[in-house]
Amino acid sequence: MGLRLIYIIILLLFPSILFSQNISTKALCVFIDIDNGKYITANDSLDDLISNNPKPEFYLAKAEIFFKLSNYNEALTYCNKLDKIKPFYSSELKLKIYLENEDQEKAKLVLEENLKSTYKISLFDLLETEEHSSIYQLELEEFILSGNLYSRTEKQLYQAERLILDNKYNQALFIVKEMLSRNNNIAQAHYLQSKIEYFEGDLNGSLKSINAALNLKKSNSEYLKQRRVVNYDLKEYKTALQDINKLIKINPYQIDYYITKADLLFKTDQFDEAINLTNYILEILPDNSDVLYLSSKSHFKNKNYFEALKAVNQSLQIKSKKEYYELRGDIYCATNTYEFAIKDYSMFLDMEAYNGDIYAKKGYARLKLGDKKGACSDWEKGKRYGSYEAINYLERYCR
Repeated sequence: MGLRLIYIIILLLFPSILFSQNISTKALCVFIDIDNGKYITANDSLDDLISNNPKPEFYLAKAEIFFKLSNYNEALTYCNKLDKIKPFYSSELKLKIYLENEDQEKAKLVLEENLKSTYKISLFDLLETEEHSSIYQLELEEFILSGNLYSRTEKQLYQAERLILDNKYNQALFIVKEMLSRNNNIAQAHYLQSKIEYFEGDLNGSLKSINAALNLKKSNSEYLKQRRVVNYDLKEYKTALQDINKLIKINPYQIDYYITKADLLFKTDQFDEAINLTNYILEILPDNSDVLYLSSKSHFKNKNYFEALKAVNQSLQIKSKKEYYELRGDIYCATNTYEFAIKDYSMFLDMEAYNGDIYAKKGYARLKLGDKKGACSDWEKGKRYGSYEAINYLERYCR
């Protein structure tokens, strides 16, 4: 117990220990600002970051900000600086700039550079995403599809992805399986098969396929995200947590990864760790209602009812969600404040009227206040809506 207490104190005093990559709060905030369109603020912060640590990701972020602000010359200046540090890393952004400038020849040149690099844009992303849609205005699609810019395999993968986009899973699966019958080492084909199986509800098959993809390409972000989703749905939370840690290592500037990690810490009963991580996230995103809710749940599991109530009240000030009312009702029940619990369960039922488990909880709170008739009435409704807990209460108290 002594060592565990010391560990908790260290985490409270130094929350950055939670991040094995030692990522600075300032760097994380920059990328959040970019996502939220706060380009001027992010740009100023990036200057400080680059002066201390000229990482390629920071230069690319600068270039992307200027691109978003339609300052294409300045964006290209930073792309060229970046190319000296990490060749071709900015090639996709340069393509977008030339597409916006309607410069067909330079777009062709940079596209050829990109397609020969390790940052090759997939055919699906090139031809089907909004950010590259100017390709059709510049009539570059024939140039892209002709010749040897993309292999036969890549063109088949593109065809399968289009079919998946159109929900034509059987046709897509036929193409994918035909490809794998010829060559079982096509990681992207295993990935697409996993997506198809996931959409069709075959979680075990989807997991097998994405494992095959990751055996071929262990650090692919898209593959890790897919496996994290599949394992989450399979309730294999410890395995999902391992993958989210890998994703954070690959891209430490994605705040959603940390929120997902906090959720997975909660689901693996690591409540102290979940609390510390949510506290850190809330320093950056103080008005994120979902993180406040997760913090409240973690405190509730640790029987820190005051902190749990404080956090869920904050989340309800920001957003009204049925889950928040249920949690607050549970907190009130745990602290014997049953009249308030009944009100919150009623708020939940105003949003979702046919939830038997909430009727079971509401009935229990009414029983504790001495309203047995009202409790039995709630449990009858809970039974009607499929709650085993309500049935147990009925048999125990209402015969």
